[in-house]
Amino acid sequence: MGAFFDDGPIVRTTSPPPDLFRLEAELLINPEDELQGLGLVLAALAVAALCTWIATDDSDKAEIAEPLEGAVSGESEHEEPRGIDWDSLSQEIVAWMEVPSTNISQPVARPDKRNPKAYLYLDALGQGGCGTPYIDADCTEESLLVPIYGRSMSDGSAFADFTKYSEEDYARSHSRIFLHTRDGGTYELSVIAMDVVDASAETVCPSFDDPSAIAEWIGKSDLVLLEYDGSSKVFAFATCSYQTVNSRTVVYALSAA
Repeated sequence: MGAFFDDGPIVRTTSPPPDLFRLEAELLINPEDELQGLGLVLAALAVAALCTWIATDDSDKAEIAEPLEGAVSGESEHEEPRGIDWDSLSQEIVAWMEVPSTNISQPVARPDKRNPKAYLYLDALGQGGCGTPYIDADCTEESLLVPIYGRSMSDGSAFADFTKYSEEDYARSHSRIFLHTRDGGTYELSVIAMDVVDASAETVCPSFDDPSAIAEWIGKSDLVLLEYDGSSKVFAFATCSYQTVNSRTVVYALSAA
């Protein structure tokens, strides 16, 4: 699967990792309560992630410069956002994701398994901040689901726009998600479903043993745009939403045809 899953001390397994969509207590925190008094920093960090870079050591760049190979099929002609200085980002940033015509344009971290929650609070430069979308550290090459967690900020940044996918018209008109990798590759995902889960009352997503179990689970989502046929991995973008005090919006996407 390439460095998207292999960087860091990841132990491979042929069985699915436990509860890929386990929501840690930190993800239940309202970021506005957590970061009270730092509202102005939110916008600054969003700009800093694109425009303010700090040089990093070149010694490990080869490890993080490999493509997102095998995770999605077929490169897209969509160009990556301008201004991304890959060499100056944290070494654990493995991709940049964007959703056209939304505010979602974010780096994606692959955290070290020894510190899986680091990017709840670290920005793309590896410094303190409002967090960075990150892959579940338990995810391996064999995982059928690739969970990516991100904040939902009150100013509309980070993953906030994913909460709008409860509206079918919005979901259909913003159904393309692009992943840009360090080697210059661009891969297109297509949104297939959206679910809103009350994390206080139900499991956000259980572990799965086979694609048919994923298909059954996704088929029960609040909004299904396309049926999952089990032919590829499913990416799931999870963020806070406020239908209840502890809701989560999960947007499912897979490789575009």
